[in-house]
Amino acid sequence: MKYSENFIIKNLDNKLFIRSWIPEFPPKKNILVVHGLGEHSGRYKNFAKIFVKNGFGVFALDLIGHGKSFGKKGHLKKFVNYLDSIEASLIYIRKKYLNTPIILFGHSLGGLVSLKFLIDRESKEIDKSIISSPWIETAIKIPSYLLLIHKVLHKIFPSLQLHNNLVTQHLSKDKNVIDNYENDPLVHDRISLNLFSEIIKTIDNVIKKSSRIKLETLLYHGENDKIISHKGTKKIASLIPNNKFILFEDIYHEPHNDNEKDLVFKQMIEFINKQ
Repeated sequence: MKYSENFIIKNLDNKLFIRSWIPEFPPKKNILVVHGLGEHSGRYKNFAKIFVKNGFGVFALDLIGHGKSFGKKGHLKKFVNYLDSIEASLIYIRKKYLNTPIILFGHSLGGLVSLKFLIDRESKEIDKSIISSPWIETAIKIPSYLLLIHKVLHKIFPSLQLHNNLVTQHLSKDKNVIDNYENDPLVHDRISLNLFSEIIKTIDNVIKKSSRIKLETLLYHGENDKIISHKGTKKIASLIPNNKFILFEDIYHEPHNDNEKDLVFKQMIEFINKQ
């Protein structure tokens, strides 16, 4: 397996960091990973090993305000900047592999970003998409008074950062995953008022327009996800014409990092290989 790290540089103030894990032989397909809130591409090393073993290349970018990419931690001015980051990553991959199909994989916030990208860009570069535990509906309802306070304050202090209130034990039942997450210097627990506002607007837009997604899509979620509710994923799945939806029993927020991950990877690989 060949590993590399690079910056995709668009201008002096805009550096996107991307990692890649590639088989020793030309990959059958390449997977572009879009990670969740607060995490980064490096957390997908074990994920990549599974796919490389099966003949696939894996590329994973750090979203703006995450990992080694530019930007204030957990902050974003416009959601379209995330979509531009995916576009830049696709161009980067395509320059390296002109004719190799690309699979778009998005988890949690990355799942929402990927869905929005599929709706707005309709990229011909993507062969299929896999959406994991997308941020559509939180498991615990946000009180209306907090939403009202946020609506007022985000216009005055858009880059103000708050704690994302993530309970790390809800990510996975695997203690090693939790320990590694809590001790990872590139992981952060921040979300700005403006990023939260952009997420809320994007969720509404994705619900309204998911029926426009024509690409073959696998959506899956853990039934015991205490962070993001599987009900939102099920709703989106009912709107996308060409989709497969899987609800995994007993699995937490990160199916690819939970104890039942072998079953999850099996489903993903079967979906990618299906003609």
